[in-house]
This record gives sequence, structure tokens and C-alpha cells, in this order.
Amino acid sequence: MKMSLLKTVLSLSLILLYFPLIAQEFTADQHLWFEKPSESWSKEALHIGNGYFGASLSGDMECEQIAIAEKTFWTGGPHSKQGYNFGINPGGKQQIGNIRKLLQAGDFSQADQLSAKYMVGNAKGYGYFSKVGQLLLDFKHKKADTRDYRRYLDLQTAQAGVRYNHKGVAYSRAYFCSYPDKVLAVNLQADALKSITLDVSHPLVYQASSSTFQDDVWTLKGTIEGSGLQYCIRIWVQAKGGTTTFNNQSLSIDQADQVTLYYTVETEYQQNYPTYKGNDPEKGTAATIAKLKKRDFQSTQKVHIDDYQRIYNRASLTLAGDPQYDTLATDQRIRSLKMGNIDDSSLKALFFNFSRYLIISASREKTLPSNLQGTWNNFEKAPWNGNYQSNINLQEMYWSTGPTDIPEANIAYINWIKDIYLSGKKTAAEYYGTEGWVSHSVGNIWGYTAPGQDILWGLYPSGSAWHCKQLWDHYLYTQDKKYLKEILPIMKDAALFYLNNLMDYQGYLLMAPSVSAEHGVEFDQENRPLALTTKNGESGEQLLTVPSFQDIIMIKNLFVDVQKALHELDFADSIFDKRLADALDKMYPVQIGRYGQLQEWVIDVDNPRNHHRHIAHLYGLFPGDLYSMSKTPAIAQAIKKSLQLRGYGKKGSRWPHAGGNWSMIWRSALWTKLMEADVAMDIFNTMIAESGYPNLCSEQSGNFQVDATMATAAVFSNMLVQYEDDILHILPALPSEWPTGACKGIVSRGMHQVDISWENGKLLTCTITLKDKRKFPKIYVLGKAIAENDPRIVWLHR
Repeated sequence: MKMSLLKTVLSLSLILLYFPLIAQEFTADQHLWFEKPSESWSKEALHIGNGYFGASLSGDMECEQIAIAEKTFWTGGPHSKQGYNFGINPGGKQQIGNIRKLLQAGDFSQADQLSAKYMVGNAKGYGYFSKVGQLLLDFKHKKADTRDYRRYLDLQTAQAGVRYNHKGVAYSRAYFCSYPDKVLAVNLQADALKSITLDVSHPLVYQASSSTFQDDVWTLKGTIEGSGLQYCIRIWVQAKGGTTTFNNQSLSIDQADQVTLYYTVETEYQQNYPTYKGNDPEKGTAATIAKLKKRDFQSTQKVHIDDYQRIYNRASLTLAGDPQYDTLATDQRIRSLKMGNIDDSSLKALFFNFSRYLIISASREKTLPSNLQGTWNNFEKAPWNGNYQSNINLQEMYWSTGPTDIPEANIAYINWIKDIYLSGKKTAAEYYGTEGWVSHSVGNIWGYTAPGQDILWGLYPSGSAWHCKQLWDHYLYTQDKKYLKEILPIMKDAALFYLNNLMDYQGYLLMAPSVSAEHGVEFDQENRPLALTTKNGESGEQLLTVPSFQDIIMIKNLFVDVQKALHELDFADSIFDKRLADALDKMYPVQIGRYGQLQEWVIDVDNPRNHHRHIAHLYGLFPGDLYSMSKTPAIAQAIKKSLQLRGYGKKGSRWPHAGGNWSMIWRSALWTKLMEADVAMDIFNTMIAESGYPNLCSEQSGNFQVDATMATAAVFSNMLVQYEDDILHILPALPSEWPTGACKGIVSRGMHQVDISWENGKLLTCTITLKDKRKFPKIYVLGKAIAENDPRIVWLHR
């Protein structure tokens, strides 16, 4: 009797050690939690990841369904049966001159037709992102026999969990994906001995050719159809007590006291243009399991938490919430926001923290960057192929890495740019006949930089200019000159491409042919632009290659950034610098149109009923930095008018694709830069109301995407800190919803690290840490200049 009691006490002690949330309440801004299992992968599943691969958890008490996705599980590529030529079609460089002559003559219709024939890529071997499969843990715990169910995600430790009582036994599950150990760990416990019984199976998208079980390790090997890459999965089963039986397709664990599953997966993929092959998945997964076998679960758990918190704890946002909402389950809080309640301020802090969590979980050094689904997928073919969509989405995912101090996550994106830089040279030569490099609107893991297969969305030669903005911003936030020397040639060669391709148009220089992101100009039968649109810009009679300002503005920003980079490194390249300066002087100046808007096209054809999701002509305010309220007030006002005309990006019958997550968060970001706090927050709230999910993710056109969620922390950071024109703005766009709060670790592009507290909408304290020896900037608080000796401001040097 005493021995049985002792075992029970020890068992409970272990549960409290592994699952501290059993002994305490969930916190309003650090935990997502629910009172029922997930019924929808997109809307309710909890996602964990380590940058290499991700796991999506249903939390079902009867059968846990874990959707496993690994970023290199792509079809297509150079080893596919159909072949792969990086999407390049012949004929572009022979026709580019003719297309430009048509544009100069104003014959946009013929330019469209010739572009549609010669300035498109092909999808042969492009491929798509696939999931690995479903890891099923069948417990056979009937819902009718369970109570006290909780499912949660702890953002402070990047661990998910499930707990419930089944027939008087308390069960607990913990899940985490460790980046250092490249493993998914699943720990199963109960407060009674011999209570853990389950079947483990793993239905795969690409069937395994080999399935073996030896030394408690289940090994699955196979080939990804469509890419020819081999994969290897290893699952180490560590059971205390009970028996484990293998029957080739599944494992059966019976009456164990505790079970831990360690899951790892790799493919042959290696990021090395042009072969993209070289990794040994059998060797890599074997090494992972061998390392894990030298530790106990607590040690592996600690390695994961220490690695994660080293990054996550650098920045935080705390907002005074409402006790009425702070104790509600997350889905109830989201439902309340959708109904119009904006008093749950700590929910916005939860969004901020979840945004950073998702970035860290989806993107790390030596991994591929986040795609449209991050590193999660529940489909054989991910929506939009799981693209690296480069006309907003990919870039938007990484906006938060600088201001919330997550430079490690940015490395994956930077390395991907370094890779496509090589294939982009080939695209520049074959389509444009020039030196330099270029990429367009879509990308994959195989170095695709060609235009897309339709000029409506694929003829977008400014993708590389936008990528270079992320390269430069990483330097601004880190001041790493060794890094700047590495990426300067990439930026210079991008600028070289545009220098070689700017064409004369009405006495100015601009980039053509190009299509203003994913829509065109509607004309009548007499070739006159319609005063008021009757279509949605993506259908009917429209002209697409009308020269637009998106390219002009992005290229200008690139040229300015390259000039700054050259001067930052004291590089004596006066000839190239002069070429940039001359081109900047001659580029088509932005125009303010008849409605007071910033024109999207060089001709004044903006339509007040055009509510299209893309707003790339406003890039110069954000994420670009050509314009600002103080430096270019007239242009800033025109951008404001454009945003008013374009609307919030809400869905509508005429504009079914106008709404969605990424479009609305960009609008929120722009209104934040205009220091219109409540408009920016209203758009965010509208985005959640229209497109938000209970698991804090959101959708575009009905499909789960992570871009807006990842960008949220950047937008909220800019509400609290902005740096432009040598002015550091503190609380420049503080929403009325956030009357009292505090933040720490917010970083400006000027390398200031800022900690702030405020109460009732007024600044209490502000500590500014300079990361180098630069001079102190001017300070504005809530839009007004303050005295140099203001007692609320404390200056520190690191």
C-alpha cells in the first residue's frame, strides 16, 4: 500500500515538473487555450515548428492527429521526371525591345499581347509543397468518458499541451519542436501507472518503400514522387513500462507508465544551385536520434526552451487588459472581437507575442525561409503551391524580425536570396539580354526567378528590388558590416540590372514591361480609361502593361540603399555611384492625381471604385523609406488619399479577392506610418473580424496563410516606436484601445533599443539604449518634440 502511494506521488510530481500549467492558470497574453479539440486544421489546430519542419496538433482525446510538414517536401525541380529549366521560355531578349517601343508609342494592347507571349515563364518542374503525412496517436479515449479538457500553446516556452480526465485518470501530453535537436518530441503521461495504451501509425503522402523497427526506432524510407528526392523518417519510442509491438505499418504500446516519441525527418535536398541535392537523410536522422539517446527528456526539453527563450525574451508587449476577458478561452476572445468588442487589450499583446513565436518557429538559420503556410501544411499540394510569393507575402513575413530583434529568423530568407541571385542572373540574360540579376513574383525551393505563367500576376520584375530591401534592413537593425560586405554585391547587381533596363518614357526613365501587381486599367471601346470601374480589375477588358509607379518607387529605393551601403563601407566606387545618382535624377517623378491620390500608373487613371488588394505604389512609405510625414508631406497626404479611396481591403461581391489577411495588415502598417493610430487598429480589428481564426492565424481567399500574423508584431512595434529623418518617435501611433501598457526591446532602424511604459495615454518612462556610438537623435513623444533633459527619458550605451 505504501509503495503504491509512493509511486502515485512520484508520478504526480513528474507531471507537475513536465507540465507546470496543470498547477496554474493560463495567462492572457502568453497562452492560447481551448476547451475542446480542434475540428479544423486551418482554423483551430495549434502549430509548433523548428524552422526545418512543423507539426499541427488536433488535440483529439480519442485519436491525436499530427499533420507533419517538412519544408523540402517539394515536387518538381532538377531531378523531376518532367525536367526543369528554371521556368525559362525562349524569346524574351529578342522581343523586349519591340515591347518597349510599343509602350513608348502608347500601344498598350499590343504590348500586352507580345508580353503575354514572350515575357512569361513555364510551370514545367515548378513543383509544390507537400505535407509528409499524418502521425496518428490512437488512444481510444471516448469523448463521453472525458472531462476537464484543456488544449493549449505556451508562447513562453514554445510548447503545446493537452490535458483531460478519462474515467478517473488524469492524462497529459506535451509537444515541442526543438531547433537545436531537429526533433519533434511528444511526451505522454498519466497520474496512474500502466494507463498509457495507444497505437501509433503514420499514413504518408509518398508511401514508404521501407519500414523497419530496431532498437526502439521506427525507420521509414521512401522517395518524393515528382522530385525524385529520397526521404528518411525516424521515430524513437521511449516507453517506461508496458510493451511495444511493431507490425510493419504501426506500433502498439500497451499499459506503459510514460511514453515519449521523438520524431525527425530529412530529405536529400540541399540549397545549392543548380542541383539542389547533396544531403544524406539516413545519416542525418540517425545522428539526430543517436544524440537524443544520450539525454533524458528533461534535458532535451531544457535545450529547446533555452534556445527559444534566448530569442523570444528579447522583446515584449504588455497591455492592461479587462479581467472579464482575460480569463476566457482564446476562441471565445476571438469571437468577442468579431462581435465588435475592442476592450480586450491583452488579446492584442497575445497577437504580438504569437506573431514573434510563429516567426521563430517557422524560420531559423540553415533552414529554408517561411513559405505562404510557414512550415505547416495539411495537403498533398499546398494552396498556391506553398510559394515564396515575392510581390508582398514573403517580404511581409519578415517585417517583424528587425523591430522585435529576431535577426536569426531572417538568415533563412537572406540565404534564399543568395541562392536565387545565381539563377536570377540567368533570368536577366534570357529575358532581358542584360547583366545583373532579377526575380519576379513567385519562387520555389528550386531557384525559380522567371516571370510567372500569366502576365497579370507574373510580370513583376521588381521582386529582386524588394528582396534587396530586406537585405539592407537587416543591416540597419544589426549594423553588421561583415554581413554588409557579403550582400553588397547582390544589391549592386540588382541595381545594375535596373540601370541596364530603365527605358525612356516621355523624357524620364522607368522600368517596363511590368504589371502593377495583379491588376490593370479598364478602358472603353474607344481606348479611353473608364471614369468609374465596372469590373474588378482582374477580369474583362483591361490593359496590363501601362507603366506603373510600383517599379519606379522600388527601384529608386534600391538605388538609394545601394548608395548608402557604398558610403557605409567607404567603398570607392564613384563611377557606379554616379550612375545611380544620374538615374535617380532622371527617373519618372511620382505624380499626384486628380483625386489628390498618389497615382498608381504614370497616366492619371486611378479609379475611386478600384478596391484591389495590392497597393504596391505606396511602397515608398512602407516598407520603403523614401517618403515620410516630415520629409515629403505632400506625398504622404497623397498616400493617405489613396488609402482612403482603396478602402480597408474588405471582401465584397465585386472584389472577391480584395479582402484577406496580408492586404489588410499592409494597410494597417501604412496608416501606422501616417500616425493614424485608430484607423490602423480599426483595420486590424476588421481583418480579424473578416479573416481571423480562433488559433490566431488568418486566411486569404479561404486559405490558411501566416504572412499577416507574422507581420503583426512589426505593425504594433511601429505604433510604439518609429525612426525616420533623424527623429526617434515614441508612441507615434498609440491606439485609443491601449491606454496603459509597456513594451521592451523594440528596435528602430537607427539601432535604438527602446523600453517604454505609459498610463492613460501618457508616457511614464522611456529607456533608450544605443547599440553603437552614434549620436543621440531628436525625440518626439506622441507626435511632439520634447526637451533634451526630459526626465522621462533615460539614455544608455551598450
